Amino acid sequence: MNDTNEKIWTILELINWGKGFFEEKGVDSPRLTIELMLAHTLKMPRIQLYTAFDRPLLATELAALRGMVRRRAKREPLQYILGEAHFYDIVLEVAPNVLIPRPETETLVEYAIKNIREKFTPEKLASEKLINTSSALHILDIGTGSGCIALSLAKSFPNAHVQALDLSESAVILARKNALRLGLENITISRADIFSSNALETSPKAVFDVIVSNPPYIASAEMAELEAEVRDYEPHTALTDTGDGLSFYRHFAELFPKILAPNGFFAVEIGFGQSAEVVRLFQQSGFTTHLQNDLAGIPRVCAGWRAEK
Repeated sequence: MNDTNEKIWTILELINWGKGFFEEKGVDSPRLTIELMLAHTLKMPRIQLYTAFDRPLLATELAALRGMVRRRAKREPLQYILGEAHFYDIVLEVAPNVLIPRPETETLVEYAIKNIREKFTPEKLASEKLINTSSALHILDIGTGSGCIALSLAKSFPNAHVQALDLSESAVILARKNALRLGLENITISRADIFSSNALETSPKAVFDVIVSNPPYIASAEMAELEAEVRDYEPHTALTDTGDGLSFYRHFAELFPKILAPNGFFAVEIGFGQSAEVVRLFQQSGFTTHLQNDLAGIPRVCAGWRAEK
């Protein structure tokens, strides 16, 4: 498929061509990739492609598809090309200024939802009032990016108030767009540096029932080993702390005892091989901890609550 080819291409022909082309380029899930591109170009559900195999593409549609194919061949992430990513039970707008939501992070969301339902009484969550009421559950998300964690929790607990923070102004703008897109009003998204002493000055509440975070945890020495899609396209400030990958957890271990309610809990995503040191940091700060594995059996979430005395 090239610019000078006058051939009329049907959906089925393009699926077959794209599958082979992306296989040659070493792109993961080659058939799924070309099908998602076609569905996006033609503005139809992917499943509908299978009932329209003989439909020819217009010249404008073919040109748009060519542009996407070129970008993916250069290893640009498909989510950036399509401008959206599916996460948990929501669809989010994404752009190169935010980390692409990952399936591993869904482990964190699932753990948080399960434990909120178990640890907080239905009476507390049943309040019809929203935002800034003493009976509402208060959740803090640190480093919200696209808003994937915060918005998933805000949707799951409409009577809770979620405070989401990010250092990047462009990430804050995008997360707010996603909140508007999803029609969620029980969330406040603010720009803040969590390492600053006044990071929570704009927060409607200084103590939180639940704290969640997927911080930058890749060590700087490991950045060169990442896949090209991640290393060359995703924002490095969302990937690495430019140190050993543990800077945020050290800070959290000092911060959380000050801002976590006595009956609350935290849950943070961690990287491969970090579990022992992260657990040690939080236990030194007086927390009882629990590790939750992801679907690959890797410890992916470190959760904690105040140890009973």
